[in-house]
Amino acid sequence: MVKLRLPAKRSSRALLALVVVLAVFALYAFLVEPNLLVTTTELDLEFEGLPDDLAGFRIVQVSDMHFGMWHLPIRDSLVLSSVEGLKPDVIVVTGDLICRSSAMSEAISFVAHLTSIAPTYVIMGNWDYWSGANMTSFREELERVGAVVLVNQHVELRVGSAVMYIIGVDDPYTWRDDLDKAMSGVPSNSFKLLLAHSPQIIDRAAGRVDLILAGHTHGGQVKIPLLGPLFVPLPGKYRQYVEGLFSVNGTLMYVNRGVGTSLMPIRFLTPPEVTLIVLLKP
Repeated sequence: MVKLRLPAKRSSRALLALVVVLAVFALYAFLVEPNLLVTTTELDLEFEGLPDDLAGFRIVQVSDMHFGMWHLPIRDSLVLSSVEGLKPDVIVVTGDLICRSSAMSEAISFVAHLTSIAPTYVIMGNWDYWSGANMTSFREELERVGAVVLVNQHVELRVGSAVMYIIGVDDPYTWRDDLDKAMSGVPSNSFKLLLAHSPQIIDRAAGRVDLILAGHTHGGQVKIPLLGPLFVPLPGKYRQYVEGLFSVNGTLMYVNRGVGTSLMPIRFLTPPEVTLIVLLKP
C-alpha cells in the first residue's frame, strides 16, 4: 500500500505566506488607504459663454465624510490641509457628512474649519437621513458655523460683475430631490452649478445646468483588479457614473470618490478624494 504524504515544510510556508499577504492587504485597506492616502484631483473645465469674472474661479469639492464610521483623526487633518492648500473661492460639501447621529458634533466642527477657509455650501445625502439625527437641528447647527445649507434651493453668488447660481437639491438616492423647485427663478442664460449627492440627478439636469458636482458612490470603495468596483450603490443604468468626469447633453458632471466609508471602514484602489475645479473660458 502506497501512502502519500504532503511535504509539511512546504505546506507550512505556503500557509504562512498566505497569512502574511492577507495581513498586509487588511492593514493597507483598513488603515493606510482610507486614512493616509487623501488624494487631490485638479480639473480645468472650459465653458462656452463663461463670464470674464468667473474665469479662474476655484471650487473645491468634499464629499461623503461619513463621520460616525471609524477612521483615524489624521484623515480629517489631511483633508482640511488639502482644502486650504487649494485656495478655493468656494467649498462645496456634497452630502453624507454623517452616518450616526452621535457624530453630529464632529461633523459640525469639521464644517466650521471649512467655513474659516472659504464660503461653504452643503447638501444632504442618504446617510445623513439614515443616521437618525434630527435633520432640522443638524441643518441649524451647520448654518450656525457659517455654512449655507441648500435643500431644493438656490443662491445667487456675485463675483465681480458676474453672477453664478449655486443650486442644491435634496438627496436623489432617497427621492427627496426637486430640481424644478430648486431652479425656480434661475435665469436660463446664467452660469449654473448644481450640487446633488447622487449622480442619478443627471437624467433630470442634463442640458439644464452647466456643471454638476456629485458623490455617493465612493468610487466603488473597493476595486478588484481587472474586474472593477465590487459594489456601486446605484440603480443599474446609473452605475456607469461610478467616478470621474462625464458629459451629457452639454452638461458636465463630476462624481467625487468621497473621503469616508460606509458599511465597512475599508478602501482598496479607491483612495479618498478632494477635488479642485477651476472654471475657464475656451
